[in-house]
Amino acid sequence: MDTQPGPLWDSVTAEADRLVHGNRGALYNHPSIDYGRTAEIFEAITGVTLSVPEAVAFMLSVKLSRIGNALDQQFTADMVRDSIVDLAGYADCLYAVWSDASDEAMDESLVAFLDELEDE
Repeated sequence: MDTQPGPLWDSVTAEADRLVHGNRGALYNHPSIDYGRTAEIFEAITGVTLSVPEAVAFMLSVKLSRIGNALDQQFTADMVRDSIVDLAGYADCLYAVWSDASDEAMDESLVAFLDELEDE
């Protein structure tokens, strides 16, 4: 007999996970590649350079702005569900690209350290 209660609401984080790690992830490639391209386009349009994590953070800010507008306009939760799902998905992408950026920085530091050892 299953004594675990069912979900109390449809999980936006579960939906975001299905999208990011499912069909959208397959279509758009890894977030580091996708948002790397976004950062390049943003720079070409504005002249402003964004790191890949900053490009994802910008997308988070867009969704937060839309949610803020929805709160001001007293939209129902169902009216902004898509933006909330997207917000959760962007948060997941931010972690992925931030981890990649940290790994890349660590790789560069390790290469520099090993180069210094060779020079000694």
